[in-house]
Amino acid sequence: MNIATLKVHGDAEGLADIRDGLPTEPDHTWTKGDPRPDGRVRIDSGFYLGVATHQDPDVLLRQIRSYLAECSARGIHFERSDVAAELRIAISHTDGETVVPSLDFELADLRLLVDMGISLSIATQ
Repeated sequence: MNIATLKVHGDAEGLADIRDGLPTEPDHTWTKGDPRPDGRVRIDSGFYLGVATHQDPDVLLRQIRSYLAECSARGIHFERSDVAAELRIAISHTDGETVVPSLDFELADLRLLVDMGISLSIATQ
């Protein structure tokens, strides 16, 4: 399954402003000082938010576009000094597949990410 997740972290007040306008609730939250899975301590607060899941990368990309367009329409942006946002996309590749899945971002997609202040991370599994 291909998955897109938004990781947002930073100052608690800035995060609260953003969370209030989101179309969906975060899947996981943490606060500054909480222990991380690796045993270290979190230096800021944040949350993970599931944006899209689908086996077909083209459908996944359409779901991402739709979600980010909804956020943009609600006036949500992350290019603030007190928060950082990263769109994390994990693409699955099944052994034996002859075609490697791909995501074809349009310039408008990349511009929206830049305008909203979201960095992009893509990984294959």
